[in-house]
Amino acid sequence: MLTKIEEDPWFYTLEHDDETDDYILDVCCGTVAIYAVRFKLSNDERDEYLKDPSSVRTLANRVYSYPSDYFDRRIN
Repeated sequence: MLTKIEEDPWFYTLEHDDETDDYILDVCCGTVAIYAVRFKLSNDERDEYLKDPSSVRTLANRVYSYPSDYFDRRIN
């Protein structure tokens, strides 16, 4: 079951998968067309978030600015 941890509407949503203990970030990207880049946080990203919860906003900004860098990590 996914639990929503944090949300900034029309920007990003951070969820926690209670079964796998994964953190999933879903970022709205695009200018002409809007699309989502949704991916599981890496161990380093997760550790950084647990240490400093505001780091997820920095990561979301990075994804928004360079979405193609995260395409290979996308999940459904």
